[in-house]
Amino acid sequence: MKNTRLFWQIFLAVLLIVTGSIVAVSWYGSGMIRSFYYRQMREDIGDRALLLRPHILQLLGHDAGGLQNFCRRAGREASTRITVINGTGKVEADSNEDPARMDNHSSRPEIKIAYKGNIGSSLRFSKTLSRRMLYVAIPLQSNQPGRGVLRLSVPATALDMVLADIRKKIIVGTISIALLAAWFSYLLARRISRPLERMQQGAELLSAGKTGHPISLNDDYVAREIADLGQALNAMGRQIHSRIMMISQQRNELEAVFSSMTDGVLAIGANHQIIRVNKAAARLFLIDGKGVQGKPFEGVIRNRILQKFLEITLERDYPTKKDLNLMEGGRELSLRLHAVPLYDGEEKRLGSLVIINNLTRLNQLENIRQDFVANVSHELKTPITAIRGYVETLLDGAMDDEEEAENFLLIIERQSSRLDAIVDDLLTLARVEDRFKNNDISLEQEKILPLLEAVIQACTPQATQKNVFISVDCKPALAAKINRPMLEQGVINLLTNAIKYSPPGKAVAIAAARRQDVMEKDVVDIQVRDQGPGIGQEHLERIFERFYRCDKARSRESGGTGLGLSIVKHIAQCHGGTVNVRSRIGSGATFTITIPA
Repeated sequence: MKNTRLFWQIFLAVLLIVTGSIVAVSWYGSGMIRSFYYRQMREDIGDRALLLRPHILQLLGHDAGGLQNFCRRAGREASTRITVINGTGKVEADSNEDPARMDNHSSRPEIKIAYKGNIGSSLRFSKTLSRRMLYVAIPLQSNQPGRGVLRLSVPATALDMVLADIRKKIIVGTISIALLAAWFSYLLARRISRPLERMQQGAELLSAGKTGHPISLNDDYVAREIADLGQALNAMGRQIHSRIMMISQQRNELEAVFSSMTDGVLAIGANHQIIRVNKAAARLFLIDGKGVQGKPFEGVIRNRILQKFLEITLERDYPTKKDLNLMEGGRELSLRLHAVPLYDGEEKRLGSLVIINNLTRLNQLENIRQDFVANVSHELKTPITAIRGYVETLLDGAMDDEEEAENFLLIIERQSSRLDAIVDDLLTLARVEDRFKNNDISLEQEKILPLLEAVIQACTPQATQKNVFISVDCKPALAAKINRPMLEQGVINLLTNAIKYSPPGKAVAIAAARRQDVMEKDVVDIQVRDQGPGIGQEHLERIFERFYRCDKARSRESGGTGLGLSIVKHIAQCHGGTVNVRSRIGSGATFTITIPA
């Protein structure tokens, strides 16, 4: 049953009782008045019939025409319909209709009663006159009632009008009294419920921890029981105020520690439901930390390996440790899990507490370090090995052959240049990273077109040697906040690669334009588009890594160091921007540096 407010219970109950009583009394009184009027009219008509009966008896059976005329004349004068019926139910005379055309009346209820020697009456609708009529019938002869009946009838319109007027007055009176009763019921209900509502509000504040709001009952006529209850609630509020403050302080301290932990923390109950999850664990598993509380961990953590580990920790009464490599949300995670039994203050087992150390970033950095060391060692060792080999060949006697010695020395020179280029690129990358880390980068508002023209001028000899054309598309007024030397170096790296991989006779396009990104911020795009062999989709995500090569053999033949695109990425980051590539095999490649305008 739905709970309702005490005010409405009192108000509606009193209002319904009063209104129901009024309606019942009105209905009963209306019925009594109707019966009274009906009885008075019936007696009045019966008296008229008794007065007419002697005249009817004189004319009945002797003068049929005179009887009909008498009935018509007397009916008009008395505004009453007079009907004379013989013992068989045939109408002998009628003041309103032709007796010969009227039906047999022996079945009429008032006629049946009159045949038995009593005064019969009936209130019904007359088909002949098409209105409600009150019929009263008396026997023509008291000693022989079955010999004939005299029936008088009058329209019930007067009775209906009187009753309608009475009903109207009763309805108006009922509504007025009901409104007055509603007003007094409202005042009574408010007087009783207002102190209880104040106590309810105080109890709600108390349950919400707001113990500094005592309950105030200002009414002078509040019941003693209610006043005592309010004082008891106030005393209870004062008693628990200090406890709430102490518990709140301890809880806030624990919550701050729990939320600030960099390691993930997951508390699960013995029934497999999640008790708590801190922010670090929620971010790790891409879940809503508050929304998953109370849910089974099988429905939140979908990885079956981790589910199995959590099930094992709930079965064991001792700490458990395990390293796992998982796939979560399309990411590969390396986790170190420590689980210990979780008990309450009474040493009752609640579940398990799992500490999650995310080693993914550390492993990635370690892999990057190993790859970098391996790549640097390989890239440096290749030219050093070549130089050493040719030097040993020269020392073994190849110097005597001038032509062969000159060829070997040229090779040594090329390998030395390559070694020098690798060292220069490593130093450049280190400088860019160092300046970015120390925020030692000055950006000034400069136009882009002069920068692109300088880049083209620097790369023109290489393009001329390979017969590659360079086009530029940039509005003269386009400008952005840039570090010109660094950005120029980045665009040169992109243009050098584009020339290097473009077939002879083809064109390389450089374009720069302003646009709005998805955040509706103004940015400047600098694009370098070539018509080379293109880059496979599997290489696009890693192409900006250090020493990463799509085709290692071809890259080394072209003399690249594998650091150019990595330098471009770091230069774009120094400008608060990004660099991306779009390419397909056989369709060339488009590199875009995007920086804030």
